[in-house]
Amino acid sequence: MATFWGSTERERMPKRAPAKAKSSKGNIGRYMEYEAKTKKSKKIYEVAKDLLPKGVESNFRIVDPYPFYITRGQGSRIWDADGNEYIDFLMSQGVLLLGHNRREIREAVAKQIENGMTFALPTELVVKAAKLVNEMMPNLKLIRFANSGTEATMHAIRTARGFTGKEKIAKSEGGYHGVQDHTLWSFWAPDQYMGDPRCPNTFSFSNGIPKAMQELLVTIPFNDLEATEKILRKNAKDLAALIIEPVLGNAGCLLPTDNYLKEVEKICRENDILFILDEVVTGFRLGPGGAQKRFGLKPDLTCLGKALGGGMSVAAFGGRRDVMESLLPDQNKWPMCTFHGGTYNGHPAGMAASIAAMNIYKEGKFYPMLDRISNEFYDGLGEITSDLGYKARVHHISSMGFIYFCDKEVRVVRDTLKADWDLVFKLAMEGMKRGVLLGHPKGEKMFLSAAHTKEDVDISLEVAKESLTVLKKTKK
Repeated sequence: MATFWGSTERERMPKRAPAKAKSSKGNIGRYMEYEAKTKKSKKIYEVAKDLLPKGVESNFRIVDPYPFYITRGQGSRIWDADGNEYIDFLMSQGVLLLGHNRREIREAVAKQIENGMTFALPTELVVKAAKLVNEMMPNLKLIRFANSGTEATMHAIRTARGFTGKEKIAKSEGGYHGVQDHTLWSFWAPDQYMGDPRCPNTFSFSNGIPKAMQELLVTIPFNDLEATEKILRKNAKDLAALIIEPVLGNAGCLLPTDNYLKEVEKICRENDILFILDEVVTGFRLGPGGAQKRFGLKPDLTCLGKALGGGMSVAAFGGRRDVMESLLPDQNKWPMCTFHGGTYNGHPAGMAASIAAMNIYKEGKFYPMLDRISNEFYDGLGEITSDLGYKARVHHISSMGFIYFCDKEVRVVRDTLKADWDLVFKLAMEGMKRGVLLGHPKGEKMFLSAAHTKEDVDISLEVAKESLTVLKKTKK
């Protein structure tokens, strides 16, 4: 839930911090070390804040008292404008499954750029990329490329509506599907907005979204199968699709339990509701076949992004042949089709990067090692929090994970809201000051990559231990 906010906004919310956050001037002790090591970033920010809201190009990147600006990355490390080096566990929010500046990807992009940047016409690269996706994820019979996860989910939803002729969409509480108006609803809020845990309210997360769209959305409680089934069956005649993340990344790293995904897929089949699996984060990260292979799912439509581009802005949606063919114009109908377009779709440089990355994913040699060091890292975090007396739960699946600071099982989204998210923020800031980026400095899920080493893990666990020890003493 902290994903969207800097510390100031999050501390204003209930169950975060009792006091309103102060400015950096009022938090001299808290920010002194940060400001001392990021003097050039502060100078950049002084210019940036007059050109960009809060000096950044995305609300995801807001950090108090100001952000630090990155200049380069290599392997598992990044460097900021002040020359500070960090072991990176953010990995561009999961994009860089193979690490920063991977040679094969860099060379593929450079070679393509020599032949031209973009044409707004098809290239063979698109065909090669589509073939690789289909080979690893055979449920995607037909594929269209886009430029971001938001675009992929937006077009998948439109395709589902066009194919079924129905307008309502279901999504899970706490589920994130990009910044589009159709799904920027029902993440988290003060209790009075969220409603019954077993029949969640549908509430907007942003200003500027037409209230009328609320009538087109139904919210289900992730991991509560009985309540989910009741809601889906009640609304089935109006539901074009359910869109769902296999792992709720915006809620930290909330894993499906008790065969939940498989059962929900079955309910969708029985009620003529298209099952859209949002694998923007999990696609390729959980293995070449993504979450759908790991959990034995056969989605009608799948959304891909992040790791798909290998570092470039590439996304895709695809699935059943009959559903995807609804994109094709029929001159005898009006409207003629469910429209999909975009000047930058299948951008040659992005396709070159995607092909280079997917060839490595398909070969799959790095996955066993990545899983081993990921297990060591997340198990180590669990041991450290326990040894230091923290009430904490470490969730992870393959190379993505999160620490919930709470004393009870974290099973549903409402459980995640009871965790101490402010402590996640403080840990990330302490880690950052010591050269380890434990997710984002404002609190974010963590990712390892094929470039991370056992040495990275050992160093980072020592930093986590030192940081948590400092926070323990400060709290006292």
